[in-house]
Amino acid sequence: MTYIGITIGPIYKTLSSAKKTRELWGGSYLFSYLMERILEPFAIGDKKRDFVVPYIDPELFDRKHRREVGLFHDRAIFRAKEGDYERVLARFKAVKEELSEETPMSLEFIEEYFQLHAVEVEVPEGANVIETLTPYLDTAELFFQVGRYERNELARMLRGDRRYLDRRAFEEKKSFPSLPQIALADLRGHSDIDDYFAKKLDDEESIYQQSAYRDRLKPYHRYVAIVHSDGDQMGKVVRTLRSQEDYSRFSKSLLSFCKKASETIRNYGGETIFAGGDDLLFFAPVLVRDGSNVRTIFDLCEDISKIFDDAMEEMNRALPPKSPKATLSFGVGITYHKFPMYEALERSRSLLKNAKEGGKNAISFEVIKHSGQLFGARIPKKDAAFVEAFGSLARYTFGEEAENFLHSLHHKIKHNERTLHELLEKSNRANRLKNFFDNYFNESIHKSYRRFFDMLVGFMECSYELDENPIAALERTYAALRFTKFVTGDKA
Repeated sequence: MTYIGITIGPIYKTLSSAKKTRELWGGSYLFSYLMERILEPFAIGDKKRDFVVPYIDPELFDRKHRREVGLFHDRAIFRAKEGDYERVLARFKAVKEELSEETPMSLEFIEEYFQLHAVEVEVPEGANVIETLTPYLDTAELFFQVGRYERNELARMLRGDRRYLDRRAFEEKKSFPSLPQIALADLRGHSDIDDYFAKKLDDEESIYQQSAYRDRLKPYHRYVAIVHSDGDQMGKVVRTLRSQEDYSRFSKSLLSFCKKASETIRNYGGETIFAGGDDLLFFAPVLVRDGSNVRTIFDLCEDISKIFDDAMEEMNRALPPKSPKATLSFGVGITYHKFPMYEALERSRSLLKNAKEGGKNAISFEVIKHSGQLFGARIPKKDAAFVEAFGSLARYTFGEEAENFLHSLHHKIKHNERTLHELLEKSNRANRLKNFFDNYFNESIHKSYRRFFDMLVGFMECSYELDENPIAALERTYAALRFTKFVTGDKA
């Protein structure tokens, strides 16, 4: 049987040049929309083809249905009929012409900049279609050319007139929010902040000067989480696929994951840049408060992990016994809202790589303070008790007066590292750790922190049991405490 594979680009180059969230979203959304327009004649109607990836949901092509997140990946594969290769090439030409007619970009620039490639491959009976076509598509991408145009018309459009994209993505007259607007998500509903969020701000810093909610501002409101996530062991899942039914079930599971994950991110207060296959890129507040309910970026990551687990449950059952299951890893970069976009994205991508090293199924995070100080840790997700213990510490609510206490606690742990190493390695370590903290923090003011100390002891115990490494356990403890201090009080 003959299959056609399609790949489009240069996505990475486009996104790496973005300086603001709207430019980043616009670039990602545009490529998703291009793939949608290319596939449409082959995906709907009475002449639709059998797709391997992506899963074809007719709703995705409904012009009346607005989608703020691009759900089409940069690759597509379908079973071809005679003449389809020429039809795809003709479709490339038509979509480029459409783009030149509806945007400020010239056809000459579009032809030079956008890289659209198709391959036609004969796949032997019983062979894995995705595995067979992937090397061909990889090779096609190696020949993506860097244009020699004098002006980057796409960058100009993304920085200025984005109406072509906005009217396809949004129900109302609005556009993608800025980093400060995302960082301040938990202040929505107070005074006139919602009205202010609806504005297209040239000066994003001005949002922090609004008197209506200035008193509610905390240091973490000036920071935002930039998150890359990616599936683990997905190659092993792909290798189990053989029939069209298998491919359809696999791609449908991934589409379901992307839709639900994007909705969950939005409900938390974040915004999704890209959701395609098992990949996510999104921005989110560091912490959100709804009355007494507190949730952090780590709670959001755990929610997304559960959505992924549910989506891949059937796929995981098809894997060989004792084979590692498909999981989801995260790179979480928490940066000041004025931190350079390109560098923030690169650090988040690097953190994802770190998360995948040493067992995968992890969250690797880093907080870069405005002062230049940074801290972070790799949080394995394989142990549910440890993940919950970390989450409980991260979301623990202190009063503003606790900053000095947290500073003292961190100092005391640092000063007694050797002693704590020994306590962690002994039996009955939980009681030993409890006695340690009871001994050093025995003043009346510390009585109100007993619940926190119990949580801290539980976390340290779980952290040690992950790898029986006291040094690693304390490093994770430092990171958890520094994050707790980061979201507590008024001092930046």
